[in-house]
Amino acid sequence: MIHMHHHLYKNFSLVRKLNLHFSVLWALYWMGWGALWSYLSVFLLYRGFTNAQIGLVTGCTSLLCIFIQPALAALADRDHRFTSRRLAMGLTVLLMVFGTWAWLSNSTLLTAVLLVISGIAVTNIPPHFNAMNMNMALRGLDVNFGASRGCGSAAYALTALVLGTLLERHAPTLLMPVFLTCFGGLLAALLLMRYPLPSLDTDSKARVAPVVLSNFSLLRHYPRFALMLAACALLQISRIPAITYMNHIVGKVGGTESAMGVALFISALVELPAMVIFTRLRRKLPLHWLLIGCSLFFVLRDVLFLLAGTTTVVYLACAMQAPSYAIFLPATVYYVTEEIDIANQVKGQALVYTATSGIGSALGSLCSGYLLDHGGVPSTLIFGTLCALLGAAVMTLALSSGKRKETST
Repeated sequence: MIHMHHHLYKNFSLVRKLNLHFSVLWALYWMGWGALWSYLSVFLLYRGFTNAQIGLVTGCTSLLCIFIQPALAALADRDHRFTSRRLAMGLTVLLMVFGTWAWLSNSTLLTAVLLVISGIAVTNIPPHFNAMNMNMALRGLDVNFGASRGCGSAAYALTALVLGTLLERHAPTLLMPVFLTCFGGLLAALLLMRYPLPSLDTDSKARVAPVVLSNFSLLRHYPRFALMLAACALLQISRIPAITYMNHIVGKVGGTESAMGVALFISALVELPAMVIFTRLRRKLPLHWLLIGCSLFFVLRDVLFLLAGTTTVVYLACAMQAPSYAIFLPATVYYVTEEIDIANQVKGQALVYTATSGIGSALGSLCSGYLLDHGGVPSTLIFGTLCALLGAAVMTLALSSGKRKETST
């Protein structure tokens, strides 16, 4: 009995350390992401890029991620030397080297190529954090994903606010030292993440069964899931104008860099409480209703951006991040867990990632950048709103038709 209590206390103490460590990882990652990617359009406009060229940089990054992310996941599955932690460390080093080179380069083409490589590295880090988290869960360690990911949102919110204020007084070149400091810290935190973990229990060993279906077979086997992925891609396209070109949205209503900082701060800050209360919401509402509800808030958010005449309305639109994306993100993860059979879990999660961060982000970036240069901010926001409407319609069609699969608990 004493031994059992000691074992439980040891696990409780380990979970507490892991929660803290994961919170630090997510916080440093999102602070660095804020400096590198949120203000990318500000930095590149300063370097003489057009909006279409900025869209090309972010679009190429997302397109290449569609191919690179599954290859890295397969490498981690095939060769046990390539653990998620080691892959995350390798990507961080790659990001710091190419990011610094982009900062020092005088060539427009070279800067673009280096930033695409940096973008691929930065986009591919979070799935490895998720895999590390899943590995803990399989070992019976209940690490709180929502709370640690929420700490990342809060840290990002503060970074966006501070950087927005600093960019009113200083040139965008100040972004690079901030980015390097954050990712240097992240590399150190990953190096220090070495804990004696309990071994996989027999039930968990059964859960990490070999993948039995190809991507195509999986989509054919779960047609409603295929439709839901199309909705995810459309909703992600609708988010891109506000992610990449917030400076133009704020500029349209007469705002400056500090107003852009406030807008990004609000978007990120409201994610934390929403992610924390997600578990309670999930107990009260079925996942398919949560996903349909979220998609309607995506539409409302884009309509507010489109109609905004003052910075206050832009801030209100940013606050819609809580009932839209902040609930949508964990809901899609749990939807896959509940709807897709155990042997195809990892593949299901990867497909959601590909639909959003890959296809959705790529199409959103390329179309938004082009529309911004040729039709201005209003046409870009109309495009985003139409994609959100279509996404909400497809999500409703996917999740409200047919008999829902019964899941055993």
